[in-house]
Amino acid sequence: MRTKLSILATIIILISSAELYAQNEGFGVGGQLVGPAGITAKYTLSETSAITAFTAFNINEFSNSLLLQANLILNGNTNYNPESGTLRPYYGLGVNTQLREVGDAIFGLRIPLGLEYHIENQPVEVYTDIAPTLDVTPNTAFYFSGSLGIRIFLN
Repeated sequence: MRTKLSILATIIILISSAELYAQNEGFGVGGQLVGPAGITAKYTLSETSAITAFTAFNINEFSNSLLLQANLILNGNTNYNPESGTLRPYYGLGVNTQLREVGDAIFGLRIPLGLEYHIENQPVEVYTDIAPTLDVTPNTAFYFSGSLGIRIFLN
Protein backbone atom coordinates (compact mmCIF):
# COMPACT_ATOMS: atom_id res chain seq x y z
CA MET A 1 0.00 0.00 0.00
CA ARG A 2 2.89 2.37 0.80
CA THR A 3 4.40 1.76 -2.62
CA LYS A 4 1.17 2.67 -4.41
CA LEU A 5 0.82 5.85 -2.33
CA SER A 6 4.44 6.78 -3.11
CA ILE A 7 3.83 6.31 -6.83
CA LEU A 8 0.67 8.43 -6.69
CA ALA A 9 2.49 11.19 -4.77
CA THR A 10 5.34 11.16 -7.30
CA ILE A 11 2.93 11.50 -10.21
CA ILE A 12 1.07 14.38 -8.54
CA ILE A 13 4.33 16.23 -7.82
CA LEU A 14 5.54 15.77 -11.39
CA ILE A 15 2.24 16.96 -12.83
CA SER A 16 2.13 20.05 -10.66
CA SER A 17 5.78 21.04 -11.23
CA ALA A 18 6.25 20.39 -14.94
CA GLU A 19 4.93 21.84 -18.15
CA LEU A 20 2.97 19.12 -19.92
CA TYR A 21 2.53 18.74 -23.65
CA ALA A 22 -0.15 16.81 -25.50
CA GLN A 23 2.32 14.46 -27.12
CA ASN A 24 3.84 11.15 -26.17
CA GLU A 25 7.47 11.73 -27.00
CA GLY A 26 10.54 12.85 -25.12
CA PHE A 27 10.68 11.82 -21.46
CA GLY A 28 7.80 10.20 -19.59
CA VAL A 29 7.52 9.07 -15.99
CA GLY A 30 4.82 7.29 -14.05
CA GLY A 31 3.81 4.32 -12.04
CA GLN A 32 3.65 0.64 -12.76
CA LEU A 33 0.64 -0.61 -10.90
CA VAL A 34 0.91 -4.37 -11.46
CA GLY A 35 3.74 -6.85 -11.64
CA PRO A 36 5.31 -5.46 -9.26
CA ALA A 37 4.32 -1.90 -8.35
CA GLY A 38 7.04 0.72 -8.79
CA ILE A 39 8.28 3.72 -10.76
CA THR A 40 8.64 3.62 -14.54
CA ALA A 41 10.27 5.96 -17.05
CA LYS A 42 10.53 6.13 -20.83
CA TYR A 43 12.75 8.12 -23.16
CA THR A 44 11.70 8.23 -26.81
CA LEU A 45 14.63 7.84 -29.23
CA SER A 46 12.59 8.03 -32.46
CA GLU A 47 9.08 7.37 -33.74
CA THR A 48 9.77 3.65 -33.56
CA SER A 49 12.19 3.17 -30.65
CA ALA A 50 12.53 4.05 -26.98
CA ILE A 51 14.36 3.15 -23.79
CA THR A 52 12.26 2.17 -20.78
CA ALA A 53 13.30 1.71 -17.17
CA PHE A 54 11.61 0.43 -14.04
CA THR A 55 12.49 0.25 -10.36
CA ALA A 56 10.71 -1.24 -7.36
CA PHE A 57 11.58 -1.83 -3.73
CA ASN A 58 10.52 -4.93 -1.83
CA ILE A 59 10.76 -4.25 1.89
CA ASN A 60 9.79 -7.00 4.31
CA GLU A 61 10.96 -8.55 7.56
CA PHE A 62 12.94 -11.34 5.88
CA SER A 63 14.95 -9.62 3.15
CA ASN A 64 14.83 -6.28 1.36
CA SER A 65 15.50 -6.02 -2.36
CA LEU A 66 15.71 -3.54 -5.21
CA LEU A 67 14.49 -4.52 -8.68
CA LEU A 68 15.89 -2.68 -11.70
CA GLN A 69 14.89 -3.22 -15.32
CA ALA A 70 15.94 -1.49 -18.55
CA ASN A 71 14.66 -2.22 -22.06
CA LEU A 72 15.20 -1.08 -25.62
CA ILE A 73 11.78 -1.28 -27.24
CA LEU A 74 10.74 -1.04 -30.88
CA ASN A 75 7.23 -0.28 -32.03
CA GLY A 76 5.58 -2.53 -34.55
CA ASN A 77 4.57 -1.21 -37.96
CA THR A 78 0.86 -1.44 -37.22
CA ASN A 79 -0.96 1.34 -35.38
CA TYR A 80 -4.59 0.97 -34.38
CA ASN A 81 -6.50 4.24 -34.11
CA PRO A 82 -9.52 4.00 -31.87
CA GLU A 83 -11.50 7.28 -31.67
CA SER A 84 -9.71 8.49 -28.54
CA GLY A 85 -6.06 7.62 -29.21
CA THR A 86 -3.50 5.29 -30.76
CA LEU A 87 -2.77 1.69 -29.81
CA ARG A 88 0.68 0.41 -30.84
CA PRO A 89 2.34 -2.96 -30.27
CA TYR A 90 5.97 -3.12 -29.16
CA TYR A 91 8.72 -5.64 -28.60
CA GLY A 92 12.23 -5.35 -27.25
CA LEU A 93 15.21 -6.66 -25.36
CA GLY A 94 16.16 -5.80 -21.82
CA VAL A 95 17.97 -6.64 -18.62
CA ASN A 96 16.54 -7.58 -15.24
CA THR A 97 18.54 -7.10 -12.02
CA GLN A 98 17.50 -7.73 -8.45
CA LEU A 99 19.82 -6.60 -5.65
CA ARG A 100 19.03 -8.44 -2.43
CA GLU A 101 19.98 -7.76 1.17
CA VAL A 102 20.31 -11.49 1.82
CA GLY A 103 21.69 -13.69 -0.95
CA ASP A 104 23.35 -13.05 -4.28
CA ALA A 105 22.19 -10.50 -6.80
CA ILE A 106 20.07 -11.83 -9.65
CA PHE A 107 20.81 -10.87 -13.26
CA GLY A 108 18.78 -11.85 -16.30
CA LEU A 109 17.62 -11.01 -19.80
CA ARG A 110 14.03 -10.23 -20.80
CA ILE A 111 12.02 -9.82 -23.99
CA PRO A 112 9.08 -7.47 -23.40
CA LEU A 113 6.11 -7.89 -25.75
CA GLY A 114 3.33 -5.39 -25.22
CA LEU A 115 0.88 -2.68 -26.17
CA GLU A 116 0.99 1.10 -25.63
CA TYR A 117 -2.13 3.22 -25.70
CA HIS A 118 -1.53 6.93 -26.33
CA ILE A 119 -4.50 9.07 -25.34
CA GLU A 120 -5.33 11.62 -28.04
CA ASN A 121 -4.33 15.24 -27.23
CA GLN A 122 -3.01 14.21 -23.80
CA PRO A 123 0.55 13.55 -22.60
CA VAL A 124 -0.54 10.17 -21.21
CA GLU A 125 0.45 6.64 -22.16
CA VAL A 126 -0.97 3.42 -20.72
CA TYR A 127 0.98 0.22 -21.32
CA THR A 128 0.86 -3.47 -20.64
CA ASP A 129 3.29 -6.23 -21.50
CA ILE A 130 4.42 -9.75 -20.88
CA ALA A 131 8.12 -10.58 -20.80
CA PRO A 132 9.74 -14.00 -21.02
CA THR A 133 12.69 -13.66 -18.63
CA LEU A 134 15.80 -15.80 -18.25
CA ASP A 135 17.79 -15.25 -15.05
CA VAL A 136 21.39 -16.34 -15.58
CA THR A 137 23.00 -15.66 -12.19
CA PRO A 138 23.27 -16.93 -9.48
CA ASN A 139 20.96 -19.73 -10.71
CA THR A 140 19.33 -20.24 -14.07
CA ALA A 141 15.57 -19.70 -14.06
CA PHE A 142 13.00 -19.04 -16.78
CA TYR A 143 9.67 -17.35 -16.11
CA PHE A 144 7.18 -14.84 -17.48
CA SER A 145 6.64 -11.44 -15.92
CA GLY A 146 3.92 -8.97 -16.79
CA SER A 147 3.21 -5.33 -16.17
CA LEU A 148 0.53 -2.65 -16.39
CA GLY A 149 1.34 1.02 -15.93
CA ILE A 150 0.83 4.63 -16.89
CA ARG A 151 3.30 7.36 -17.87
CA ILE A 152 2.95 11.11 -18.21
CA PHE A 153 5.24 12.86 -20.69
CA LEU A 154 7.11 15.96 -19.59
CA ASN A 155 9.15 18.52 -21.42
